Amino acid sequence: MTDGRDRPPLAPPANFTWVAETLESHGFEAWAVGGAIRAAVRAAAGDPSPVRDQDWDDVATNARPDDVCRIFRRTVPIGIEHGTVGVLARDGTMYEVTTFRLDVETDGRHAVVAFADTIDEDLARRDFTVNAIAWRSATDEWRDPFAGQADLERRVLRAVGDPAARFAEDYLRVLRGLRFAGRLSFEIDPPTRAALEQAVSGLGRLSAERVREELLKVLRDRTPSRALGLYREVGALQAWYPELEAVAEDPEAWRRTLEAVDAIPRHRSLLRCARWVLPLGEDGEARTERARPLLERLKFSNADARRVLHLLRHYQPFIGPMDSAAQLRHWLAEVGHGSVPDLFRLHLADARASAEPQMQAYLIAAWRRVHDEMLSAPPLTLADLAIGGDELLALGVPGGPLIGLLLEELHAQVLEDPDLNEPVELARRARALIEPGGLIGRDSSGASPEHGEDV
Repeated sequence: MTDGRDRPPLAPPANFTWVAETLESHGFEAWAVGGAIRAAVRAAAGDPSPVRDQDWDDVATNARPDDVCRIFRRTVPIGIEHGTVGVLARDGTMYEVTTFRLDVETDGRHAVVAFADTIDEDLARRDFTVNAIAWRSATDEWRDPFAGQADLERRVLRAVGDPAARFAEDYLRVLRGLRFAGRLSFEIDPPTRAALEQAVSGLGRLSAERVREELLKVLRDRTPSRALGLYREVGALQAWYPELEAVAEDPEAWRRTLEAVDAIPRHRSLLRCARWVLPLGEDGEARTERARPLLERLKFSNADARRVLHLLRHYQPFIGPMDSAAQLRHWLAEVGHGSVPDLFRLHLADARASAEPQMQAYLIAAWRRVHDEMLSAPPLTLADLAIGGDELLALGVPGGPLIGLLLEELHAQVLEDPDLNEPVELARRARALIEPGGLIGRDSSGASPEHGEDV
């Protein structure tokens, strides 16, 4: 490049150097692109915000996919139709090696691409200038045809070329733009923002899977509230998250929601998602009924949807440090042992977002009580009872619904006093429960046994 700007020093990891040198030794170019370049430029510019993008796993090359597969012994065909081959380094780290590309045809959702011959052609098809910078380790050569380094230094997100054309090529770039602006704490260049807001109307054409993955990337960022706040500002909620528009209309509720999302550890993206949709209802039933269509619309897996809905359902009523041991056990049995830490994380996030140290202390005290109770391994499920359906049948209890009712009643008694969870004691209590009805010794039709024994 000839813009005269100072370039930051780069120190790629050994694995990247091995991939690049292997490609270069076979007569091909190898360029670093993506997060590692952005991070180096931001750090050199004295960016005060945390610089997270340290990954060197994106390599652009003029080698075709079959060349890459031939050159490297261990490869994964993660996207050969789009020119991407996964190359496994010796320690198992995977590098995405992608052939230079250019767009032949786009429809806002899918692109038909062709392989290109130069890095400049490849950079010209990228979305934002901060993503259109490349460095070739073999020659210490930089490519920055759209002044991406200058935009990084002045903390501006700007589209490559004509913003309207960039978004029309792929409407996912609207959400990517919001994510990058949020992650980097950048202002969006006015012409780019105007085109982005116009392109919001095209978000409905995207596949649910792409929108969901973009949301999860936002939720894995250090401060997702920035991008989620931009979702509201530009009108992006309407297409995929209309249930949240009413929440966003209340500035205070929206602020509390986003601050609580930020307060949850970043590696718990699904828990952050649960907190984001928590204000959809005043109680567990309302929350789950309004959140379920949203999760189905985004095609979350059944397991992930169940987990989120379970947390929404049991967010309230919550437990407290002054509750009795029996109340703690009943609560644990209702919410399930595995959900307890996440429910506490949700409540602690609210307390941290509200800067309420007394509430945090209250929750920590409650957690200690619950934790101690869990360490005692109380019988929280029917399977934990010292007797089961077979033992009740042996006592002469007829099969059918009565077995289940008896086990549930016995379980409730054991939750009140775990010391009762002994086979002999539970058998005695089972007899006491059914003797007034004269059910022991009757068959499933209610007829008395032939020998006429009165139990």
